[in-house]
Amino acid sequence: MKTFRPMVLLLILTAVVILCAGCTSSSPPAVVVTTEPTATAAPTAMPTMAACGVENCHGLTVTCGPNLATACTNEMDAGDRCRQYASCQVVSGSCQLVTDPKFDKCVSCVEMCQSSYYNNPNMLYDCSQKC
Repeated sequence: MKTFRPMVLLLILTAVVILCAGCTSSSPPAVVVTTEPTATAAPTAMPTMAACGVENCHGLTVTCGPNLATACTNEMDAGDRCRQYASCQVVSGSCQLVTDPKFDKCVSCVEMCQSSYYNNPNMLYDCSQKC
């Protein structure tokens, strides 16, 4: 019995030391910082460039502007083949026709076909396909 009391006392002191060791930790307490959301200005609308494209569907004359051709017929015109060498682009802030040098050669060829075969649409079409 004489050894029982010191043993209990030793167990109690060990428990106290363990509990106190957790209470005296050296790490700083966590700080929780809350901030309120800040109000931001509404996004400003970016100016949009008006559409720029071909406004007509067929022929040697290519018109550029914001009213894009959307409902074109399947009819073929002698000058339609030349349109592959033309496009509409925004240049210096305005919608303009931009052509490849092949466009002018093609137009001249089709105009020659039109003057040669004005009474024969089949021959005119065959001639213009070679331009």
